[in-house]
Amino acid sequence: MEYVHVDVTVFPTPPPPPPPPPPPGISAKLLAIMRKYKFNWRLSELAHPKILTPKFVYKIEKPLRYGPRKELVLTDHTTFYSDQISRPLVRTLVINKRLFGKLKGRPFIRKVNRRMKKSWDSIYNFYRKKERDKRLRQLRREAMQLKIKKSKTFLRTLDLAKPKRVFKPAPPKRKKPKKIFSDYVRLYTLASPKPYVEEPPKREGLSSLPERWLNLPKPLVPGQVKRAALKYKLTPKTEALSVPRPRSEKAREDEGYDPWTISKTALKYKATPRILELAKPIERD
Repeated sequence: MEYVHVDVTVFPTPPPPPPPPPPPGISAKLLAIMRKYKFNWRLSELAHPKILTPKFVYKIEKPLRYGPRKELVLTDHTTFYSDQISRPLVRTLVINKRLFGKLKGRPFIRKVNRRMKKSWDSIYNFYRKKERDKRLRQLRREAMQLKIKKSKTFLRTLDLAKPKRVFKPAPPKRKKPKKIFSDYVRLYTLASPKPYVEEPPKREGLSSLPERWLNLPKPLVPGQVKRAALKYKLTPKTEALSVPRPRSEKAREDEGYDPWTISKTALKYKATPRILELAKPIERD
């Protein structure tokens, strides 16, 4: 017999991989802003993909060639943001208008008003506009409510909406108390003790069998015949009822009826040309 030596090497299982890092959470402040405004300008700007810069590659310098210089032009994105940043704050314009408006006259005030309108339309006042519109809507609603509250119909409706006042019932008139020692018969009846019946405890009633159970009739024995039944004599009426009735002639006629028989007239029948035409099967494509 040949023997084969087999070595089995068992390695321990590796530990489970670490859990994935939690996703970056959104701050509560940003969530509140997102719930407040349906369109978020800042988030829409951040949603634009970043322009990836290629990896630095050294360029071989070529000899200089003199020619017309290229004009440097800013991109649309840069021009837009530079224009938005260049607009002054509305607060500073309002202060300047108050300080120098009377000194410099109407042309200066018109100029400041134009700049205020332009700076108010800046993207940096987006949320302030929303707050102002919300406040204006609230003020309009309050003014409308004040007008409604002052109207006669509203006051009349308020009076009708109030529940009716519920008054407490009048206290019953009390009778004058009788003198205690005026009626001696009543005092005697009140002083006499009440009749007390001592009932037997329920435990005794539960321990004894009820009378109905004691007076139950004896159960019937199966197969046993009473003596009165053995002595019974048949009456003429019972004997007459036990005899079967004779069947009528009409009922006897139905005994020989065969439902599968074919009548003689049906055997002599000849089909008409129309029925033969209808009996032919229709040829279908």
